[in-house]
Amino acid sequence: MKWPKKLTIIRHGQSEQNVALDLFQDNLEEILKKQKQIRDQDIKLTDIGIWQAQETGKYLATQEQYDICFVSPYVRTLQTAENIIKNLNYEIKLFEDFRIREKEFGRLHGYTTKEIQERYPEEFEDRQRDGKFYYRLPRGENYLDVGDRIHSFLDKLHRDYREQNVLVITHQVPYVMFRALFEHLNEKQILELGDVPNCGIEEFIIDTEKHPEGRLKLKEFNLVKY
Repeated sequence: MKWPKKLTIIRHGQSEQNVALDLFQDNLEEILKKQKQIRDQDIKLTDIGIWQAQETGKYLATQEQYDICFVSPYVRTLQTAENIIKNLNYEIKLFEDFRIREKEFGRLHGYTTKEIQERYPEEFEDRQRDGKFYYRLPRGENYLDVGDRIHSFLDKLHRDYREQNVLVITHQVPYVMFRALFEHLNEKQILELGDVPNCGIEEFIIDTEKHPEGRLKLKEFNLVKY
């Protein structure tokens, strides 16, 4: 076989940034101001996010054992991996890989759509024209840039981790782009996948019935176990 036997991809647990952007609290402006001062790489999990990771780890402990775990080097993914792994009840090698980090938001990190429209009207107009998928954030990335990174990461799995069970802890856009690459999805199909829940589980398993050489096919998408 030329692929891992099983490839499981998990988005990180609830983060402080998720809460700031998803909940329209009375002090939202102050919360976002604080978040803008923190690197995206350094955003932490909430207590709920830690619990989500722990419960996900308990579920994975009931599944076939993993051989290797790759994790984005961001704090929230590292915390997610730590809390998953400590509930597996067996040792597993853990490697950080920068290619599975989140899409770079550049200078617009922490900004709401309203703030972008008010402060950077040209960028707002560009995004309205190009759409969420193709619009490249200033000093940042678009979905295609992330897809290129994931494609490179898959080359590594194809080369070094054949017939193994691989666990990946990553972010929303990389999570989606894994499926996009395996299933050859276009822009419309990718965006129709919608939001990924925190600690959502995406799983591919090897299929040797239709393809004797072995190809990965989707088994689970956005599975939640908490």
